[in-house]
Amino acid sequence: MRSIWSGSIKFGTIFIPIRLYAASENLHVGFHLVHKTDCGRVHYKKVCEKDGKELKPHEIAKAIDIAGECIQFTDEEIKNLHPFSTRTMEIMGFCDYSEIPQISLSKPYYLGTDNPKKGGTGQSFHLLKEAMEKKDKVAVVKWVQRNNEYIGMLQSHENGFLLKQLLYFEQVRSQEEVEIIPSEVDQDLLEKATRVMESMIFDFDWTDYSETYTQQLKELIEKKSAGEELIPELKPPETRSLEKELEKMLAMMEE
Repeated sequence: MRSIWSGSIKFGTIFIPIRLYAASENLHVGFHLVHKTDCGRVHYKKVCEKDGKELKPHEIAKAIDIAGECIQFTDEEIKNLHPFSTRTMEIMGFCDYSEIPQISLSKPYYLGTDNPKKGGTGQSFHLLKEAMEKKDKVAVVKWVQRNNEYIGMLQSHENGFLLKQLLYFEQVRSQEEVEIIPSEVDQDLLEKATRVMESMIFDFDWTDYSETYTQQLKELIEKKSAGEELIPELKPPETRSLEKELEKMLAMMEE
């Protein structure tokens, strides 16, 4: 697995060399844009807005406008702009897992030691891991990646660490913005719904589930390539009588 970031965890005055790995991957099928008449790929050209000239990579620079003046930077200068903290994942403190709002949890990453060939990197890594396990705490960390600053929750996981990126508080929208139509629930219907729910309680096993949409999409693509017509699926019927549907499900349970 290829690492996507390397640096050090700052645990007080201790620096622990680490590498960051994406813990998830994309399973989706990607479509590309083509010209309808000849199926030629459609590309986006980089064109100068002043002279309309299409530019090659070596003709393009990064810049910032300051007081109306265009200040250009080389790649080396941009690299030197990054402070030391961009190579450091700083531990801000430790807390209980229950203190982390579930709505804030985002992308997962694995943490590994920097390089097994380098002496001394493993001991500090496992020292932090075992200390966190002993106190049953997770760490709140901050780091910079691709010019963006992130916060995350670091927790002991199997033989290493699992890092979950956290959304910032201001990124999460208030549920008050969501329209929810108020309604009173009939207690008899609630009782029946509860009985149906009880019949569906099971022991969840994460490994039993796999992504099926992509496979279904590939099958439809194969049908299209074979010249078959793609027939749209019918929309599910609207539930008009909650009581009838609940009674139907309860009757099926008793069979």
